[in-house]
Amino acid sequence: MTSKTYARNRDIKNDILEGTFTKIYPESFTYSKTVEYKPGDLSKIVKDDIIANLSSDDKDALNSFLPEYIAKESASSINILKASTQIKTLKEMAEELKEELDKNRSESWWQHYIHKNILIIQQGYIQAIEKMNVALGNTKYPDFSLVTHDGFLDILEIKKPTTPLIKKDLSRGNFYWETEISKAIIQTENYIELVSKNSENVRGFIKDTYKIDLKVVRPRGIILAGKSKVFEDQKPKDDFRLLTQANKNITFVTYDELLTRLENYIEVLERHSVKQK
Repeated sequence: MTSKTYARNRDIKNDILEGTFTKIYPESFTYSKTVEYKPGDLSKIVKDDIIANLSSDDKDALNSFLPEYIAKESASSINILKASTQIKTLKEMAEELKEELDKNRSESWWQHYIHKNILIIQQGYIQAIEKMNVALGNTKYPDFSLVTHDGFLDILEIKKPTTPLIKKDLSRGNFYWETEISKAIIQTENYIELVSKNSENVRGFIKDTYKIDLKVVRPRGIILAGKSKVFEDQKPKDDFRLLTQANKNITFVTYDELLTRLENYIEVLERHSVKQK
């Protein structure tokens, strides 16, 4: 105990002397703090609660250390590290999305939120393109477009989670699209047609701006709106499914379905991570 105390006191005094002399006499003294690492020290220090207290020097040191560590570790260890990091991020995103679904947010708020987070929430996309002009001579803007990992283009039309999806025909007992969704369908169909007609301009814009070469130019339309959990009876569930399947150019996604996809993906990652360990 005495030996360790003496060694630690000596290191502290040397650090103070070297640091002070370097500031006063920079041409004559160079301060280089060297600490001898002992196995096990890092495991005692690296805890979640230190993140908020990291200095800029700490962060710089970690950013320099991690790439070298990753390069030398085995593939299985790195996969576990990546999976653990991804799972933590996705869980935080899933929890945030779940909380936001119960709040009365505006449509513009949801457009901004989805644009910012869609590449994390929905796997398979590599680029979000906001407000791309797909018309010549007119201003026709989709909410934004998405480029898939294999070079296809999706056009996403965003409505609120509270947007009603279908309405009941009281005379026949069947359900049909609510007015807001009908408008979104027509709008999305027009966007698809405009992109197809101006395919070379769209491909050129995306290639010049994002360095992505699209494989095809006729996009798929996606409408994100409403929540399917509002369907309490089987009849509206069945009619909603029939209505969504009737349109070959557009895929309908509800917000709770988007959340379920994210949660299912997290579950797959967790199972994969456990198997690797």
